[in-house]
Amino acid sequence: MTHLLTLLSLTLGCRGLSINEVTTGETPEYPEVKAQRFVEPPGAVMRRAKAVADEMPGWQNCSVPEPMHYHCEAVTPTLGFVDDVQIWVEPLGPTVTVLKVRSASRVGKGDLGANAKRILAFQAAVEESLVRGE
Repeated sequence: MTHLLTLLSLTLGCRGLSINEVTTGETPEYPEVKAQRFVEPPGAVMRRAKAVADEMPGWQNCSVPEPMHYHCEAVTPTLGFVDDVQIWVEPLGPTVTVLKVRSASRVGKGDLGANAKRILAFQAAVEESLVRGE
């Protein structure tokens, strides 16, 4: 398992040499970073996403710039760079809600895969909160 995580980390890093912004379902270099779909109303999905975002390590100064949107600053652990994370939900139908995420570095031309890793970690935490029934 450790070798698989190391390989995944190296692969994400190589693609991230010239990418410093990743959006779910919109960044061709990261086809595995897709929007999440939930069979829940948008408000419930946003409440869960906000709760998870508030617990993510290094995420701070979170705010609601408009309804169904959440913005946080993510501080990188090694160099202390501040990146922007935007989360929003969209109804896809009467019973399906899509959760989208954008993570963007404020400086540099490449993030070594940090934004994709951040989104995937957030998505995993959202899934885990659903399993726990939060």
